Amino acid sequence: MNPGDDPMNHTDDERFDQAMRALHTQAVSQVSSATRARLRVARHAAATPAGERAPRRGFGWVLASGFAAVFALAIGLQLRPTITPDAAPAAVATAPNAYDADTAVAMLDESPDLYLWLASNDDAMPTLEP
Repeated sequence: MNPGDDPMNHTDDERFDQAMRALHTQAVSQVSSATRARLRVARHAAATPAGERAPRRGFGWVLASGFAAVFALAIGLQLRPTITPDAAPAAVATAPNAYDADTAVAMLDESPDLYLWLASNDDAMPTLEP
């Protein structure tokens, strides 16, 4: 029996593969970089279907963040405290109608602690020496 006749003997196949790899390496080294760039662009254009653009990836993030904001707003509105009809008139009744300057001055006159505190902080105020 001849060694080339044995289907389990792959030495001929291995030598053929090595020879073809060497030829391929030699051919690639002789191609200019400009030609390789044109081939790369042509291969990419052939892989992309005609008329189809590359997918835009940014729109998905905008859409997802918009939905998250809407859901957060909905949850926030559901968790906000509700005012019962009994508490609403009490809150309105205690609100002052207008600013009263006499009342504000009277409050300062009733609290001498403010003036004592101001007097104790002489070091915070610069003194003017003539």
